Amino acid sequence: MNRAENDAYWGSTETASSALDNFFDEDSDVNWTGQSSHDSSFKSTSIKSYDDNSRSTKADLSNSASIIDNITSTGSSYLLSDRGSGDSESATSGASRGKLTKGVGKAIGDKLDSWKPPTVSIKWNSQGPSGDGCVLCESKNEEISHLKKRLENSYSRYSMTLPPDDMVSRIILGQPFSLESYRSLEDKLALIDSSLAVMDSSAILVTVLHLKNTVKKSIFIKEMQSRAQAVQVYVHYLKQRYNFTEAIDFLGNLGKHEEAAILTYKWTLAGKSPSTKVKNLGKALQSHFNDPAMSFETNTLKDHLQLLERQMQIEAADQNSNQVLDESKEKVLVDSSLLATLLYCCMHHWDAAESNVGSPLALKKAHNITDRQLLWTALRGRAQISHWPLPGDLEAWMGNKGVLGALTSIKSVLTGSGRVVKSSLPIDQVVYMLQSTDAPSNVLAAYIMLIDSLDVRLKLAVNCKSYQAVIDVYIAQKDPDSLEKYMKEIPAGSPEYIKAENALKSLRGRS
Repeated sequence: MNRAENDAYWGSTETASSALDNFFDEDSDVNWTGQSSHDSSFKSTSIKSYDDNSRSTKADLSNSASIIDNITSTGSSYLLSDRGSGDSESATSGASRGKLTKGVGKAIGDKLDSWKPPTVSIKWNSQGPSGDGCVLCESKNEEISHLKKRLENSYSRYSMTLPPDDMVSRIILGQPFSLESYRSLEDKLALIDSSLAVMDSSAILVTVLHLKNTVKKSIFIKEMQSRAQAVQVYVHYLKQRYNFTEAIDFLGNLGKHEEAAILTYKWTLAGKSPSTKVKNLGKALQSHFNDPAMSFETNTLKDHLQLLERQMQIEAADQNSNQVLDESKEKVLVDSSLLATLLYCCMHHWDAAESNVGSPLALKKAHNITDRQLLWTALRGRAQISHWPLPGDLEAWMGNKGVLGALTSIKSVLTGSGRVVKSSLPIDQVVYMLQSTDAPSNVLAAYIMLIDSLDVRLKLAVNCKSYQAVIDVYIAQKDPDSLEKYMKEIPAGSPEYIKAENALKSLRGRS
């Protein structure tokens, strides 16, 4: 097949229409030359078709270049093979046998864009390998572009820069919002001020966190100094997240040293181990309680530290002395309050010398406990172990106050005056407390006798069923009739009954 015949063959409508139309169709049974795999007479038919078509199209193609010419003009020197042809007359047909290479396919594809029959154009645009001319790809690209615009419009409704009041309203109402568009410092501060105007803690926290995460620390501290409500909300947020270190540092940078110190103290108390608390309290004293204006708080913290150390020493001493400490006692002692520690010491270290770490008097002296607190706690502690001290015993126990105090204590024991108890405690409450612990009648009578008013004393004695106190009141009133009437309530043969009988005889004899 010479060149002219080749041009005529490819210009044939019958061949080009089927061959080119199915060139990129993998499922088609028509090959490049237009031959069907089911056609057994391809050779004769193709030659005949070629001869006929060459005559009819030779004149039409005289003014146009062939595909091979166009390929050659682009620098491609590839040959087309006539598959299955056994014609030995053409010198070039044997050399052009083989598969169509990738370069030829690309060159043909480029040329078919400018020259292709209508049927090839439809097939090329629907299944061609190039995305630029693909109709389906263009429709998909338009759909993707449309969806992209919808997504951008949907996002822009929430990310656009609304006025601060409107954005704060979105936050309060729980609507979708984004603060990314507020980039300037003025816009961020306007958001905080708008949230402060409505006093909504959630909106305040959101706007404050946005400012903190987008500006320098120095700017954040500077702007927060004039917004006390925002500071309070932010510190509460940090405490809820147990971020005490950042909260303390933040308050310190704001110049709120007292609040930072108190927060440090609370953080210290959150520890579970007593030894850890002692260590942290010592650090807190050195770091945050150096301000002279906080002298009261500093002294309180020192007292707490000393008390905690004393509690640990008492517990260690009791364990070393093989003193039995049940679980309840240990819980009351370690990390307990000052009065709870005093109660423990009154129960278990009543007779300890003042030099002993567990002495109630040493504890009173170290922590400035008043006489009222000491006497009331001592009575409660001794009553819990069924030991009810008399008023003179209490004054003698507290008599380690020098020579004058010793003489006063001896006089109190001898006379039973109980002036210290009388002046320090409400006697009626003391009597009711002792009665609740099943104190003996003589103990109740000793405390009832400290009341000056005979009427009040008689009423209290009758209510507490203190026979001895009632008898003493009737004797003091010199009322034998009332005493005789009251003797009916006293058990016969009891010591109180015998005392009342003797007192009645004495009163009758005097009259």
